[in-house]
This record gives sequence, C-alpha cells and structure tokens, in this order.
Amino acid sequence: MKGLPIVSIVGRQNVGKSTLFNAILRAQSAITENTPGVTRDVLQKLVEKDDFKIPFYLCDTPGLDIENLDEINTEILEIAFEHLRRSDLIIHVMDHKDLRPYDHKLVALLKKDETLSQIPVLSLVNKVDTDQDEYDLEPFYQLGINEIVPISAIGRRNFSLLYDKINFLLPVNKKKPDDPYCRIAIIGKPNSGKSSLLNTLLGFKRAVVSEVPGTTRDSVHSQFMFQEKKLEIIDTAGIRRKSKGGESLEFYSYKRTLFALGEADVVILLIDALKGFGEFDKKIFSEIQEMGKPMILAVNKWDAVADKESNSWKNYQERLFFRMSILKERPVLSLSATEKLRTHKLLETCVELYEKSQKKLTTRALNNWLSKWSGKNKVGKASNRPPKVFYATQISQIPFKILFFVNDSKLFPSNILSFFRKNIVSEFGLEGLSVELELRNRSDSKDKDKEGKE
Repeated sequence: MKGLPIVSIVGRQNVGKSTLFNAILRAQSAITENTPGVTRDVLQKLVEKDDFKIPFYLCDTPGLDIENLDEINTEILEIAFEHLRRSDLIIHVMDHKDLRPYDHKLVALLKKDETLSQIPVLSLVNKVDTDQDEYDLEPFYQLGINEIVPISAIGRRNFSLLYDKINFLLPVNKKKPDDPYCRIAIIGKPNSGKSSLLNTLLGFKRAVVSEVPGTTRDSVHSQFMFQEKKLEIIDTAGIRRKSKGGESLEFYSYKRTLFALGEADVVILLIDALKGFGEFDKKIFSEIQEMGKPMILAVNKWDAVADKESNSWKNYQERLFFRMSILKERPVLSLSATEKLRTHKLLETCVELYEKSQKKLTTRALNNWLSKWSGKNKVGKASNRPPKVFYATQISQIPFKILFFVNDSKLFPSNILSFFRKNIVSEFGLEGLSVELELRNRSDSKDKDKEGKE
C-alpha cells in the first residue's frame, strides 16, 4: 500500500480530533477523553471503504498547543509538524463553542510555512449540533479560512459532506514532472477527419489518413509542445454502433474509445460539416456528457461548405442548436484539418477549458455569491414555503459539481436550477463546462441511515 495519500487531522488539544478519527474509522482506535493532551503520538490507520474513491492513510496528531515545552514535548511537536509536511490533505479541527487565540495562530502557521502552504487544508468546525449552530460560523471565516465544514464528530452530523470534501481535495492522480499538462481526446464517427486533424496538430504525418472508415483501430497517443505546455493528443478509433455479435473488432474499438474518454482531460467531438450532427453524434455526446468531460464540438471540413457572402456559419449553428439545445453551452468551432483552418484556435480553446475545469471554488466564495443572490432575487418568495438554500460547496471537478443544502429539493423546479447554473457559470467564469448542481435536503438523515447500514 505504498504511495497512498496521507490525510492528517490537526488542531489544538481537546477539540475532538480523536473522536473524529474514530468516527471515520468506525473503530475505537484512539483514546478519547476530556483531558487535554491525551494523544501524544501520531496514530496512522489505513482507510478502505466505499465512501471514498481511493484508500488513504488517516492520521491523528497530538494537540499542538502544548504550554510547557520541556524536552519531550518539544520533540512531540517537531515530530507532529514533520509529519504534517508529508501529508496530502490536512484536516484542521476547531471547536464551535470555544474559539481560542491558538486557532488563529495555527491558521497563520499553515499558510506561512513554505511546505504546509502547498497542502490543501479542510477546516472543520466541530460540535455543531443544531441547524442554528451552522449559522454562527462567521468568527471562523474571519480567520481567513475559505473551506469550512460544520460537523459533529460524536453525532456524525454532516459526515456525507465531509466525505465528499475529502474525495474532492485528495490528489487522486498525482502528476509526475514528465506528465503532459493536458490530455485531449479526438473522437467522432469514422471518416470525420480525426487522423487528418491529428497530423495537422502535430505538424507531421503521425497517423494514417485514409478515406476508408475505421482505419484507426487503436487509440494513438502523441505528445507535442503548445504555448510552452506539453499536450497529449489521443486519436481514437472511430465509434460505431456496437455489434450484436458480428464483428468483434468494432466492439473493441468502441470500448477503447470509451477508455480514451476516461483518460482525457478535454474532448474534441469532431463532426463532418457535410454530414451534419446526426443521431449517432448525439449518442457520442451523451457519453461525454455522462462523464462530465469538458468538450468542444469541432465542425470539420468547413472549407467545403463555407460561403463568405452569407451567414452560413450562423445558420449552421442555429440548426445545430435546434437539434440539441444544450450545445449552446459548449464551445462550437468550425475548422478544416487539411487546410489548417482554425486548428490553432482549437488548441487554445482546449487549454482554456482544461484550466477552467481545474478550478476549485472555495466554500466561502460560493456562499458569498449565494448571500448576494439571496439579497437581490425574489424567486419563489411569494409561496407559502419558499425554496431556501442554506449552504453551497463544490464537491467534484469532472464533472464540475456543486452541492446545495436546501430546505426541500421539491421546491426547486428545473427553471430555478437553470437560473442557479447560469449565474454560477457567469460569476466564476465556467463558460463551456458541464456544471452540475446536486440538491441535498438539510433535514435528510442520510448520515444516520448510512451508519445503520454499515
């Protein structure tokens, strides 16, 4: 199990670190008492459970506000901080009912230390036992913290959100120095011009170009430099309908293409301008949409249909949007792979989309937006039970997903959700991404249900 991420719980004494450690493990691994300073060593346990995308080591550290720094205590602190510097995620626990000067000091230290400042920090306010307690978090935000999750370690309150945030902040795939900056998959129906586009982007004849559909049987990976960034292009085998038991080669081409989609950071869905956006292109788009991948619709062979004297591109786009209105939310480019028309713009858009998809919106920023939105808008306020959002936080990048805690999800029809999505995209510069909103009722007892099932 070497190389697994390390998640370390840190905080001053008696804020509930060991209780949280045991609650996540569902075991009495650490000693929990009200006497400050019970934990004196760094405890480490492997966490492997369905709640988390990947296994990791969970570590409980001693309280860091040791007053009498004798030789033993000094060594304890040195060991604890050296361990923190090797962590992949730090969970900073504070007491909702007892904010102290050392909490300020620890927040500043985590930001000031050259190594610790590079490690993501998830701040938990423990001992939040009621809904009313959740409204009283401003003193903690005033510490300069952007990510706060209110919990009760004893009552397992908000643990589903805690698990979502751990999954979100953990480095699932650490990039090595020689890894590409961004992986781009070119997919589409056979004979849409994928290999021609690959050759144009690379500047030399890397893939076989042929008028015979299905020439590329396997995905081709090629790397090159663009704007001082190493990009990897994945040219996939053309997707066709799955064979019902006939040609197994087509079935495996389809499977390899889906695998390439999984590898990609950005997807170029290439269509033939002469053939238009057909039913099977819709199915390909649905695969991309389901994965939540950033995508560009590239209309190839535009040189064969372009008419400079008319609004041909505008009319073409209108027909596309009529067939599938959701395409309005995605970048749509016309190009010609053979004539090198707008292929540079295509790569620029790929890099731009990738960088947008890597954004991590802080909980503080989202809730500031939510507060401003609530003050300006009157959506549903005329009803006896208006829709209300208590809390918003990002829980995923691909798909780009934001979680809303609400009073009742049934009070949020599709038009309100579309309004939310449109405003979030505009506010945080997420144009072109597949932004998903998930609603969770504040009154749901999911955490307790989950506890009972396990």
